[in-house]
Amino acid sequence: MRLFTAVIPPQSVLDHLGLAIDGVPASPRWVPRESLHITLAFYADLPEGTVPELRDDLSDVARKHGPIDLRLRGAGSFGARVLWIGVDGGTAALKDLATDCLAASPREVPDDVKPHRAHVTVARARAGQVKPPRGRDRWGKRAGSEPRSALEPAAQALSVYAGPDWTADSFALLESHPGEGPQGGPRYEIVETWSLEG
Repeated sequence: MRLFTAVIPPQSVLDHLGLAIDGVPASPRWVPRESLHITLAFYADLPEGTVPELRDDLSDVARKHGPIDLRLRGAGSFGARVLWIGVDGGTAALKDLATDCLAASPREVPDDVKPHRAHVTVARARAGQVKPPRGRDRWGKRAGSEPRSALEPAAQALSVYAGPDWTADSFALLESHPGEGPQGGPRYEIVETWSLEG
């Protein structure tokens, strides 16, 4: 099972973000609204028999942590493939929650799937939109005036985005079903949700 934990923003926050995205002139492959989330920990492929232990450990994590005040703010891209919206507010508490969710994994998690910067992935480049890195002139400046990727105009347009404040009072364990979602992307299914009670 491909499992991960995440904080899912409330509908009012997603409504606000949706209005901002609607105003972006670029045409990346937008992530469906029902798939938007802030990943806490990704567990890769876990045998089904390990899931009850993971759920028990995540229940303990939920009792340890309290609600977290957050805000979606700013934007950027990971290379030429992923457009993200940043997370502001109680990011230290969010990182602590992510660390404990990761520690609940029933087996070692590879470094490349460990949480780094809190964000919401909102778009991916469409096939054929990823451009190779541009060259530099002999003084080290980037040559040409084209964007480095098809996502760059959207990242620039959303860089000033500031969403409403909200309180994350729960997190969820989700199962990812690759290729079963819209546009051939993943479909996410909530396995269980826990209130942050600490």
